[in-house]
Amino acid sequence: MKNLAKIVNWIVSRRYDINIIGEDVICDATPKIFIPNHQAEVDPIVLLSVLQKKHKAAPMISAAYYNVPIFKQILDLVDSVPVSDLDKGVRDANVMNTIRDSAINAFNKGDSILLYPAGHLCNQGFEIVGNKQSVYNILESAPDNLQVLGVRMSGFWGSMWSRAWIGVSPAFTITLLKSIMVLIVNLVFFVPKRKVVFEFFDITKEAKEKAKVLKRREFNEYLEKLYNKNGEEKIRYIRYHFLAPKLVRKIPKEIKGVINDRSEEIEFIKIK
Repeated sequence: MKNLAKIVNWIVSRRYDINIIGEDVICDATPKIFIPNHQAEVDPIVLLSVLQKKHKAAPMISAAYYNVPIFKQILDLVDSVPVSDLDKGVRDANVMNTIRDSAINAFNKGDSILLYPAGHLCNQGFEIVGNKQSVYNILESAPDNLQVLGVRMSGFWGSMWSRAWIGVSPAFTITLLKSIMVLIVNLVFFVPKRKVVFEFFDITKEAKEKAKVLKRREFNEYLEKLYNKNGEEKIRYIRYHFLAPKLVRKIPKEIKGVINDRSEEIEFIKIK
């Protein structure tokens, strides 16, 4: 598995300049739940390529992505757990129970999981968990030895994999083909790189305590503060070809689905 992670990491590092902060907290064998913010469809792939080299973690992933041909076979290699697509408004209690029970079973076996609290991509340069309940429910009944690790990621906002330019999740297969073409036309080694940061931090004690005393929405607000500690992230457009001129790209005045459209403040962003 580590060899596969190294291969995937090498591929994604052609496009992404990956900076890891707090890597020391992921290296031991203690069962963990990794709970990141979610900026782009590609960030789980990049994150797992980093994690699997140090600590095996099974992602809980929307069935809509799990069932994509070829991608499904790769996800099976990392023991992914498909769940109903919560991004489409599913509120079935059985789904929540399945997520919780699958997670607890994994922890009891000494395994770790990766779970996105928001359950969908962000619609702006900051995270909103809202009233989602998966992480809250899991921590209420988590084993004592479970380590809770927050993952604050940045740099993906403005990627073709994000909702930044269109306000909805991009079509996975089409975007994957575009990404492959970007690699090809840049001869793999000359792809302009997007700088991304993964910051790992241990919140085991406070997260477990807050899950016991806070209401669900209050607990999610606690997570939002952790993710949004550095403020709203400005959108960044990275050119797709190393010979492309450093022009500017205009942010649409209206973006479908955007909760807080602040495009007026950052109307023009230089291509780096």
